[in-house]
Amino acid sequence: MNPLDKITLKSFLAALLHLDHPLPEDLQRQVNDIGKALHSDVPKLHSLTKKYSPVQQAYKNARRILQKDGERFRSASSVEENNQVDISDEKLMNLASDILNAEDSVSFVKNAYAESFELKLLLSQLPSGEGVYSVELNERSDNSPQKASSPLQPQESAYKINIFDLIGEYCITIEDGQTVYDLIYPQLLADRLVELDFAGVRICLPPFLNYAVGQLLSDISGEKLERLLTTSHLSAIAERTYNRVLDTSKKYYANPEFHSTVDAIKNELANNP
Repeated sequence: MNPLDKITLKSFLAALLHLDHPLPEDLQRQVNDIGKALHSDVPKLHSLTKKYSPVQQAYKNARRILQKDGERFRSASSVEENNQVDISDEKLMNLASDILNAEDSVSFVKNAYAESFELKLLLSQLPSGEGVYSVELNERSDNSPQKASSPLQPQESAYKINIFDLIGEYCITIEDGQTVYDLIYPQLLADRLVELDFAGVRICLPPFLNYAVGQLLSDISGEKLERLLTTSHLSAIAERTYNRVLDTSKKYYANPEFHSTVDAIKNELANNP
């Protein structure tokens, strides 16, 4: 298997593991079709991710990390820095084939992850230092590393996203804000703690924050958001901007009159640049 196909396959499996719900039926059928001819059809998985946003976001995060990191294995303790630990291409293809050919690939990969040390080993190549999530491997063989990390599994304490690793040092655009929103919204709906770590971020502007966190208040109460969503390493200026965005969003979604006034102003500005 060539290195790019290997990255594609690993990233897709990690994306499936990240999902909270089964794939849409049509998408699952397409996954099954690829699974039947996996040796030749691995590249098709890359295009398939664009058809379902939750898969696409998780896939892009995993792929970025694997490409940047050269598919290196990192563990938190007993694996030496220069050692590369991996499973064979044949085992990878066998694991992937079973997952992709399952009636419910999401449930299958979660069960396989819980039972198969090889799959834990495979997905632990996604390093927490460069990524956005981490997990501890509690079940291990006698010769396995004590801990390993994966960017697509939340810690028990909080579902932590490193904004710098995900977006970069400039958090400006609504598109980047939407990327963050798409990742954290399902977690908040599931009553999971979420932490946004802004370490390394130099600029954080309202358009980004409006889409990343402001629109959460459209159907998540302010009380619930304050309980579940935390931030760290915001600069003093960014923290004031963050709080102002939340305050404005609370008024926007709670007060229909205020909502209508703001929308009218937006429309007027859009029509009279």
